[in-house]
Amino acid sequence: MSIKKQILFLILLFPFLVFADDPELKTDSEHIQVLCTAFWEGDLDTLSLYSSLKMKQGIKDGTLALAILQLSTLYGRVCSLEGAPERAAVVDGVTIFIQAVKLERQDVNCIISIDSDGKLCGFYVRPQVKKQKIETNSPPEKREVKSATASRFTELEIKIGEEPSLPGTLTLPEGKRPYPAIILIHGSGPNDRDETVYANKPFRDLAELLVERGIAVLRYDKRTLVYPEECQNKTSFTIDDETVNDALAAVGFLRNTPEIAPDGIWLLGHSLGGMMLPRIASKTAVPAGYIFMAAPAVSLPELLEEQGIYLLKQDNSLAEAEKEEALAALKKQTELLSNPDGTSIPDAMSAYWKGLSRYNQIVQAKQIAVPMLFLQGKRDFQVHQRHLELWKTALSGRPDCQFILYDELNHLLQPGTGTPGLAEYATPSRVPEKVADDIAAFIRQHTVAH
Repeated sequence: MSIKKQILFLILLFPFLVFADDPELKTDSEHIQVLCTAFWEGDLDTLSLYSSLKMKQGIKDGTLALAILQLSTLYGRVCSLEGAPERAAVVDGVTIFIQAVKLERQDVNCIISIDSDGKLCGFYVRPQVKKQKIETNSPPEKREVKSATASRFTELEIKIGEEPSLPGTLTLPEGKRPYPAIILIHGSGPNDRDETVYANKPFRDLAELLVERGIAVLRYDKRTLVYPEECQNKTSFTIDDETVNDALAAVGFLRNTPEIAPDGIWLLGHSLGGMMLPRIASKTAVPAGYIFMAAPAVSLPELLEEQGIYLLKQDNSLAEAEKEEALAALKKQTELLSNPDGTSIPDAMSAYWKGLSRYNQIVQAKQIAVPMLFLQGKRDFQVHQRHLELWKTALSGRPDCQFILYDELNHLLQPGTGTPGLAEYATPSRVPEKVADDIAAFIRQHTVAH
């Protein structure tokens, strides 16, 4: 999952409402900002000073430290607080403030709750999203552009699915049509169509590289990016709502696009998108094949635990005792997410985790009857290379399955150096041409075979 990506579910599931007997906290701007800064800097002593008993318990058992670690993984370090906090509402004696915060990779709103005793009783982090206006009757916008290597191609601005639809881009090559096409399916998190992380845009890179090789590419903004409030306010939110249904809509769109070969539609899923390809395949017979890019082979809770353990080992700011507490909290979280009982996971996200607890991507992948290509970076600390081996073992004996490991590439399938970690995502990079070469060769090979 792209880095934005692996932890969003924890934000939706655990809004970090770490609930409000120590020094009284005045609910003015200065104190709200002190709390906000303390949270993002991991200053648990300051937070504890103004916390309720439940908040203190979360600090003691490592839950809060784990939450901060996961959020820092997702969004990077804090850059600045943006303006004064806004007093948003008073509900049952609890005063709610909203503080805008600029982080390295995402602007967020921190929703901070102060109870009637002046105690901190809630801390919820929500990504800031600028709503995009979609003109329902406007024709696709067409423009001719050049790639980084000066090749010309055409981009069409399109819409995916029924209303409320999603904005997207269809990139078309030059040459004789109809073209084979690839639909790019995001990892977890509110991704745009380019899967932007810092200055990196791996989906845009892939689109430009693949169109140079005669392959059209469809990419679109994710529903949780375009309609965040609608997604969060659903009474029941599932992986189908987040990923599967829109991928199926994209398949339907290409089936009705004259420039695209109807028997040449492929799906490429990155991270969570790759994990969900077998579920998508169970609902459609259209795709000619599937491309799994950094795709987890284990359950999402198990993957999140793997990531948390890695990050804890890399974090030199935590004492060993704090790491042990955070590890215990991480394992408790894994158990909760893996075995949701309907009460332990509140609100709309209960359906999300219940659905995933019954999903086994490897079992379903064995039912896929079309070619599959698996791409993995050896530097990927979010989805370790062992996942590629799990896929390979499960699908052994399938001549139409290929597995490629790139020694120098990370989770974004971009090059990095040194110890794999978050820092390299801040360095502008590009998906190398050999990745597109391998994809194009695989498609050509199996197009001829069919």
